[in-house]
Amino acid sequence: MQDFNEFPYVADRFKAVRRETVQVRVGEALIGGDAPILVQSMTTTKPKDVDETVRQTLALAAAGCGLVRITAPTFADAAGLEEVMKRVRAAGCTVPVSADIHFQPKAAFEALKWVEKVRINPGNFVDTGILTLENQTDAMFDEGREKVFEQFTPFVQEAKRLGRAVRIGVNHGSLSARMIYRYGDTVEGMVESAIEYLAVCEAEHFDQVVLSLKSSNPRVAIAAYRMLAARIKQEGFKPYPFHVGVTEAGAGADGRLKSAAGIGALLLDGLADTIRVSLTEDPVAEVPVAQDLIKACELKADAPKFEVPVFKKDPYHYARRESTVATLAGVEIGGANMVKVGVMGDAASVKGERRAPEFALASLNVGANIVTFKDAVDVAAFAANPTSVAANSIFCYTGKDMVYGVRAMASALDAAGRKDPILLYANIGSAEMDMLRVSADFGSLLTDGLGDAVVIDGYKSPAESVALAFDILQAAACRRSKTNFISCPGCGRTLYDIRTVLGKIKERFGHLQDISIAVMGCIVNGPGEMADADFGYVGGGPGRITLFEGKTAVKKNIPEENAIEELVNLLKEKGRWQEP
Repeated sequence: MQDFNEFPYVADRFKAVRRETVQVRVGEALIGGDAPILVQSMTTTKPKDVDETVRQTLALAAAGCGLVRITAPTFADAAGLEEVMKRVRAAGCTVPVSADIHFQPKAAFEALKWVEKVRINPGNFVDTGILTLENQTDAMFDEGREKVFEQFTPFVQEAKRLGRAVRIGVNHGSLSARMIYRYGDTVEGMVESAIEYLAVCEAEHFDQVVLSLKSSNPRVAIAAYRMLAARIKQEGFKPYPFHVGVTEAGAGADGRLKSAAGIGALLLDGLADTIRVSLTEDPVAEVPVAQDLIKACELKADAPKFEVPVFKKDPYHYARRESTVATLAGVEIGGANMVKVGVMGDAASVKGERRAPEFALASLNVGANIVTFKDAVDVAAFAANPTSVAANSIFCYTGKDMVYGVRAMASALDAAGRKDPILLYANIGSAEMDMLRVSADFGSLLTDGLGDAVVIDGYKSPAESVALAFDILQAAACRRSKTNFISCPGCGRTLYDIRTVLGKIKERFGHLQDISIAVMGCIVNGPGEMADADFGYVGGGPGRITLFEGKTAVKKNIPEENAIEELVNLLKEKGRWQEP
């Protein structure tokens, strides 16, 4: 990867605009170009279950979903899309449909006959997968690239002939063994997976392509999309639109916050053309959340212009900004200290909560060492005269467009050689859109490595403001303060009732702290997307569960009715269990 300043992912990191892209037509829908950001979701069915697949497709369309994705695990499922599409169109529904394909190129060719778009996974369209990692060689990597051209080219040619769109959908959890061998389990590996397949499309002059680079870790997803935007420029390829999402986000508020931290940050970078919020809930519930997130993160044409030095911090690899230690309301922040959570007002108001604030502020002006900037003028004035502020101060941006303001403030500090800590502050309302926007703002900045302490003010109550701050830190992979559940939304590949099971697992394990448990429906992305999880509960076959410790399967073929208690026993064996 060359210097990111030579091929920046966005022209101005202090004032993003929507990335200009090729426009892709999917049936009657448009993705990219000047089209509005499209919301999509996915049924939880196999096409062979025609009645339920049609019902869910129509329900999603009625909820405002702009594109419906249906998994096709086998060739027979792909063939079953013919009847599904006949019934959907007979019902007067024109929503475009995309088929989701893993491991089955023949199914991908079959699906092209019946639906407007087909998603293929570079991790398993040609390559055999992670199980062959130990057998990889440099020669095999090069041979694999040749195989991609040989086997993907006919598919691209057929899509072009039929007027279909294609999504090249990379998943962090299912990178091919070739890519991991060459690049490791990195964002570079994700990006190169997409570039390799995109090169085939370029060679065939086929531009009806959408790209995605998903991960269950928002930090990884954000970095990957940014790097892909830069790599496309570097390669001289056409600017293809991005489908943005965070996989395995979970359910409830946690799933919404994690989605907002990742998807919202990319919306604020101008890098999203279509999005899906993946929740372990009824698919219809995803649609209004996605719609609200798009509204909450809308880019404003009249956003202020920050006149400061170029922001030199690497946007592709996480590293927390180096800072000195300062005291805030009697608490040390910055340096090697974890990101601290504060509260506005009296800390006693949240006394007794499990996650208590670590400092309290009567106001942002209570400490002489807090320096607040309210707009671009304040930031520019400091950039012009950085010695006007006493050393070892704490800097806080309180104005609109928080992401750009804090980045500009950090850039001015770095240009002046100052390492003063940064306090992230947001005064918000109690609506869900406020919650989504602050998670997007904080998620973006924390991914940038900016922020030594956070304070959310005005959200419902002091206790709930503090809880929200802790939850966003966890969603942004910055700090754990409660059990972290990673769970997929479920699809036609899911081997058990994942929503019911997730509820039972939350009830059984929700009292644990500083532990991460993944709940995955199948093995396609399950083991890989559990990279950040301590333990995993994965569908291994009908009625059977496999339990993981990290990426290692430690208990296989467990009857589903015994699996939760077996997971308890596994935690006990590893010394990680505590009684409620």
